Amino acid sequence: MNIVIVSNFARFPGTARWDFELVRYEDFIDHTAHQVTYLANRKGRSAITAPAGSYTLHELEALDDIAAWRSVLQGVIRERGPVDRLIVFSEFLLDIAAELREELGIPGNRPADNRLGRDKLLMKHKVGGAGLRVPHYTGVAAGEVDKALAFARDNGFPLILKPVDGASSAGVQTLQDEAALRAAVAALPPGEWDLEEFIDGRLFHIDGLVDVDGKVTFIVPSRYVNNCLDFTRGAPLGSVMLAPGSELHERVCQFTTACIEAIGLKACPFHLELFHSQRDELVFLEVGARVAGADVPYMIHRSTGVNLFAEWVAMAMGGSGRLSARATSVGGWLMFPRPAGLPLRVTGVTTFAGRLPTVWRQLVPPVGELLQPDSGYASMQAGRFLFEAERPEPIERDIETVLREFSLSTEQP
Repeated sequence: MNIVIVSNFARFPGTARWDFELVRYEDFIDHTAHQVTYLANRKGRSAITAPAGSYTLHELEALDDIAAWRSVLQGVIRERGPVDRLIVFSEFLLDIAAELREELGIPGNRPADNRLGRDKLLMKHKVGGAGLRVPHYTGVAAGEVDKALAFARDNGFPLILKPVDGASSAGVQTLQDEAALRAAVAALPPGEWDLEEFIDGRLFHIDGLVDVDGKVTFIVPSRYVNNCLDFTRGAPLGSVMLAPGSELHERVCQFTTACIEAIGLKACPFHLELFHSQRDELVFLEVGARVAGADVPYMIHRSTGVNLFAEWVAMAMGGSGRLSARATSVGGWLMFPRPAGLPLRVTGVTTFAGRLPTVWRQLVPPVGELLQPDSGYASMQAGRFLFEAERPEPIERDIETVLREFSLSTEQP
């Protein structure tokens, strides 16, 4: 096959860091049996660890330029013939990939397929249409203040306003009253936005695989510690897997499966979020047709042996993906965001490896390291911890200890 891989994930081989170490393209795709071309930015070059001479590399300054992609792909087609697969992992690049697949006749997801895991209004429409609980919602655009106020009269405050196709809580606003709603809707940039009911409850993420026929074949539900919006405001973020076989585990898995089937995802991993409300309802929030960010893939790999990135590529290459895997342990993770005011030099940091029985891996910046401004979960954070035990309760206790005792001290460089 003639395969193009778009790489924008960072690797740090030979160091203590584990960011995207599960992304090993040369293990997923035989570079001697296939013609492999990489399209990468500077960061993404670090994830290309295949032997020199087994691939062609095109480096771009930025990967959000569809014209630059098009030029590279057209060159590959002229030199090697039709592109058989275009492999992309980053959620922020999936739309570009889908558009160019359609334009250049490359097999794989088209824009209409992609919308199922990107368009929050569409996915809620499909899930709600199947009789499953979703937040009350409406689409709003800049200046549609009257429409937004009418929605607020029916649903009350607070309300949530967010981009239709956003990720990691970027651009999400919690609106407490009419004045805040008026100002937010009046200031919206062009395009449609998602205005929805606030759900009071615990947030869960559920990760797994959907096969080529749309059947959920692998599923791991976890309960968040805080949430992504809290993380953008400086709070730690993490989760703990639910105990397999528990009543809540089974209920969440059944609800998630019904949501995935209603949306119609196929041949991909998924990262679905839902609320367990104070009224004991399960309420669909959103889903991404991708591998989760932060340390979720590592928690799942440790507890089940499943590398979600590898299975995604296997399905993209025409295979079936892994059909079954049982958790041999319960996992958890916790991440503390970088402090404000960067760059800052680290003068002290709390560590827990060897002190808490469930901590099997930690990543904290060493004393003397200069923390630089960066974005995304994959950059160096103030502290990252992975947990493992036979049951959730010991992990939950150790996470409480880390939340209570962790400290990072810094100074101006």
